[in-house]
Amino acid sequence: MESTPANQVLAIPEILSMIVHRLDSGSLKAASLVCKDWYHHTRLILWRQLIVRKDWCGSDLTQLWPALDRQGSVTKSLSLELSGAERLNRVDMSLIKVQLTSLLSRLPNLESLHIQFPHETKSNVILTIAEHATKLKQFDTDISSWDSNDMTALLRSCPDLCYVSGRNFTSKVLEAIAATQPTLNRIDCYHPQFDDDELISFAQQFPDLLQLSISFHSFLTSRALTSIAACCPKIEQLEFHFCLCLQSAGFQAVFRAFNNLRVLNLGPSEVYDADIALLAVHCPNLELLKLPFCTNITQVGIGEIVHSCQNLQHLDISWCDKIQLSVFETETPWVCKRLRYLDISGIGLPDSADAPTPEDILHCMYRQLSLLTQLQHLVISGHDFSLRLLEVGGPYLAQLKRLETLNISKLKNPIPWSDVIAIGNLFPRLTQFRFQCSDVAPPLSVIERAAVKKSSKVHPQEPSESLQSTAEASTSVTSLGATASGTSRITSRPSSPKRKRSRSPSPPLLPAPPIPTRSASPDPILDQIYIGDNNGEENRPTSEAMRVTLNSGLEISFQVGGEEDEAPAGWEFFWR
Repeated sequence: MESTPANQVLAIPEILSMIVHRLDSGSLKAASLVCKDWYHHTRLILWRQLIVRKDWCGSDLTQLWPALDRQGSVTKSLSLELSGAERLNRVDMSLIKVQLTSLLSRLPNLESLHIQFPHETKSNVILTIAEHATKLKQFDTDISSWDSNDMTALLRSCPDLCYVSGRNFTSKVLEAIAATQPTLNRIDCYHPQFDDDELISFAQQFPDLLQLSISFHSFLTSRALTSIAACCPKIEQLEFHFCLCLQSAGFQAVFRAFNNLRVLNLGPSEVYDADIALLAVHCPNLELLKLPFCTNITQVGIGEIVHSCQNLQHLDISWCDKIQLSVFETETPWVCKRLRYLDISGIGLPDSADAPTPEDILHCMYRQLSLLTQLQHLVISGHDFSLRLLEVGGPYLAQLKRLETLNISKLKNPIPWSDVIAIGNLFPRLTQFRFQCSDVAPPLSVIERAAVKKSSKVHPQEPSESLQSTAEASTSVTSLGATASGTSRITSRPSSPKRKRSRSPSPPLLPAPPIPTRSASPDPILDQIYIGDNNGEENRPTSEAMRVTLNSGLEISFQVGGEEDEAPAGWEFFWR
């Protein structure tokens, strides 16, 4: 390699490492082939995290062993995942232990382990992990049946363990953690089986606790929060997900005590504006705030947050019934300029008599959004009024040059397919664009073509004498697009969530006029979409597939005559 100033700079290990850490996976693989030095640096990143997404319990993983024999020493994180169906499979404990032994014995420096088991798995499988993964610092599992002795064995074998996450932790499991792991500083409990007193006793033994996350606890009260506020003042991450018995007294106690709080998730809960105002005053370093389905909060409380917390990067106020878009009305810009994620799904228009017009409010909303130039993820779905995304929001949204994901599902009125394309083309870095087919009004000729095809199959011998005129059909495109069932698909990433099929059949398309003869000038929309055809096959559903590639390289598509997703809005939040 020629010795140039640029090459001399790249020969400095620290600089090369900084550059390599900014590469995506494809670039890393290419860089690993350049020379031995580059291979050494890239392999540290390429093999740093290993994810096995298929059925790791019953699959043949022997093809993985040679690669792990060569690269396993640099792997720091391992994730073993199962699908929902695979979790219901009958447990073969001997096979599970053999697979774990084969994997973990090849990863001598493993520090983080996330592992999913079939539902009937007992906690004694932890003994295999304790034997082979002695350098663990983080452990996350979904085992439902726990023996405290197994937890004790794991903690004694892994003296550096500082984060534990699991389901159905009992008071005995907490006692085992307290007795064997005094340096633990993060714990995450899903559907725990301990009460207030047992949690208080645990917290008193961990004054340096940094994270406390509890989900789906039906009886946890504010008395526990008040005691935790007194004995764990260093907490930075606090999550109480579906802990519906907590009240303002407990929230206010922890907000006053936890001045270093950076992450807060309280959705859904009985938190009020007064509590949120206290949070804004005492927790200026807040970076992530999740308040979905908190029905007692209004725009007043959220206004305190967005005008006080300068470090805020993630804000979720979705489906809070009392929050109105007037939170955007103030002439003072939001101070959270670093915001990267914003979810305002389902919040409504002001209902007072002296409220501004909807168009004025939309201008205020989009103007505030345009100032959030670091925004990467925007969810603006489920509103019961027209968002006018393109005609009002277009000039403002175009300022969000860093936006990567956009969700506009469940619009009040469907918008033309050409507008969907134009909206997607506003964002040069867009990698995910979510919408439903009921949000889209397909081009007129596509509706006509699908309707004629459907009509000809149902009435092959009847002439279409009563077809409405083209002018009449053009006025019914919006309503037809709203009732035609279909699916929007995001095809940019193979890991996109799978669609759930609707339980009810899709409504049929109504007869429409024949396709008009196209003029010599090409249709700018139809020229860039793909129209799927059944080619006379009777066993295939009648559908028109439309597909287009946006300026960012993202391919979006949907089908006329498809099926909607079954999951309601907020599904990811409830069951994630």
